Amino acid sequence: MSYFSEYNGSIKSSSFSSKMSSLPDTIDYDTDTLRKELIIRGYNPGPITVTTKSVYLKKLHQLKKYPALVSREPRPVSKRVYSVELEKTLRDSSWCNDLALYKSLEEVVAKQFCNPDPSRKWREGINKSSFTYLLLDPRLTNNLPGRAESLKPKEVWETFLSSVFYVGKGKRSRPYSHLYEAVNFWNKRQFSSGNKKIQSIIDIWRSNGGVICLHVFQNIIPVEAYTREAAMISALKIENLTNAKCGDYYGIAAAWPQKQKKMFGVYLLYKAMMIFLNEGERQLCPSDID
Repeated sequence: MSYFSEYNGSIKSSSFSSKMSSLPDTIDYDTDTLRKELIIRGYNPGPITVTTKSVYLKKLHQLKKYPALVSREPRPVSKRVYSVELEKTLRDSSWCNDLALYKSLEEVVAKQFCNPDPSRKWREGINKSSFTYLLLDPRLTNNLPGRAESLKPKEVWETFLSSVFYVGKGKRSRPYSHLYEAVNFWNKRQFSSGNKKIQSIIDIWRSNGGVICLHVFQNIIPVEAYTREAAMISALKIENLTNAKCGDYYGIAAAWPQKQKKMFGVYLLYKAMMIFLNEGERQLCPSDID
């Protein structure tokens, strides 16, 4: 059994280009839309002005008609060292042949938080409006969903893990609150920040790419989202991320030994990767955040 056996059919039907806008060739694109359409197809344009716009419109038409004109080379991946539990999955791809133990860990957590004890005072209440999210670097994913079938399972797994630069918890009412601060810097033309997460986002935007914001494990109460966040950070190791802190565990998981917490995190990352491969790569540029 491969990493992708249970998802194989849906991955085949998932096309990067199908996830992106497909506007008529005759439309007069605004500058931001034109830039995004070119970047989506692997072409990084220079300044788009009144005099260069027609050139880039022709280039976009060519790329739509002949997609193979541009070959996108992935950004070199620097070697990370993860937790022992996650490193084991990189050495032996057969780990996912039997996920029963991993699944049982998630089931225990989900069961407790599905019907939380109302007599306990849970952090931020028990409204099921939270989720966890991962921020991915598109310079590393290089349209991973679109090319996963041509790679070995280990390469897909390694690429996905290496692209994650932040793990967080969000609220449904403010789905992109984690990007607002970066947009404020961007709009003020301030391209340097002491915050590692903000700096990573700005660097991606300055390279003419968009941040990939992968929302996973949605419609859960805050403490469950925090617990899942902490488990994924633990598996990846915080030194490989731009997170400022390791995260907090709640409920049953708080009493688990470190090995179990990290195994839980490994499984959550695996599920997140499968969601990413099925949904396709969607990038967020400054103009997408309001």
